Amino acid sequence: MNKKILIIVFILLLLMFIKSDSLLYASDYKTITDMCGNKVEVPVNPQRIACMHCVSPEKIMTLGKGNLISIMSKQSSWAYRFFPEISNARDNKGITPEQMMEMKIDFVLYTPGMTKSEQYSSAGLRTVCAFSAEKRPMKLDEYMENFKRQVSLFGDLLGPDAKARADKYNNYFDKKVKQILSITSKIDKRNKPAVYYGGLKNNMLMSQGNGSVMHWNVEVSGGNYLPMILNDNHAHSTTQQVVSWNPDIILLSGLYDSWDIIKKNPEFASTKAVKNVKVYRMPMGVYAWDHASNESVLLMIYMAKIFHPNLFKSWDMIKEMKYFYSEIYGRSVTDKDAERILQCQPPL
Repeated sequence: MNKKILIIVFILLLLMFIKSDSLLYASDYKTITDMCGNKVEVPVNPQRIACMHCVSPEKIMTLGKGNLISIMSKQSSWAYRFFPEISNARDNKGITPEQMMEMKIDFVLYTPGMTKSEQYSSAGLRTVCAFSAEKRPMKLDEYMENFKRQVSLFGDLLGPDAKARADKYNNYFDKKVKQILSITSKIDKRNKPAVYYGGLKNNMLMSQGNGSVMHWNVEVSGGNYLPMILNDNHAHSTTQQVVSWNPDIILLSGLYDSWDIIKKNPEFASTKAVKNVKVYRMPMGVYAWDHASNESVLLMIYMAKIFHPNLFKSWDMIKEMKYFYSEIYGRSVTDKDAERILQCQPPL
């Protein structure tokens, strides 16, 4: 009789194990809401990610998961210095959905307009919208929430450890933006410099328009952003527009390969920015600071010190960078490293 009871107990335990195992398998996927508002089912613990959205690798590195990147565009020399594990990733140029399937990619990160998700989803790949220009924010408070929501999305995608790091970043973002705004929000508009930004795709006339990251970063830093009249995320200005705007300050993208804008654009010589030598190339760290990197917080401080040097005299840029790279990226930088990043120079 006791033997029969033991057999029954064994069978019940076996059934419970099988049931729990099947539940575990079923829960290996979770549903998230991406930046386009789509409900997407993704693995709880992804292992292989394809980044077809240019800024996605930096977001993943921020959250300590660079080893999960299987496909991406070429990154900055600082990214490879700080996160050598990304060196194993394949270049995303020319790679096909079929090749991604063979690599067992867990999901593809894309942005509408720049990447067509249909080619991946039709091949059976999961796709996650990492950014949507159509949904870019048109108010400053919306921008702050939208930027943090994107970081939180990556935290949700990459697991509990990443989620904690995303929350830490968002708290830092909130704190610093509020500190900067506590100063710049009190400045009369007439005392804010007129700012032009260009240099995307190595073209001084390629800018970011209304509702873009640079629009809001410049606003937070206390500048009047001239390209905001261009109603597009990646916007194309004209030489006549830039000359007529007569900017006080010209900002060059960290992706622009030259400081000598006059050699390429002699018409700009008449602007106040060029005459007064107020032309600045944006820093290049893990990614270009001006191109939606999480280093955008540092960029706001950097620009605020340019726009209003007396008001931000006590803000130590090098000290802030060392804190940021240590606490947010988990990487140490020396004073010399920080200086080279500010100067858009590669590591030694």
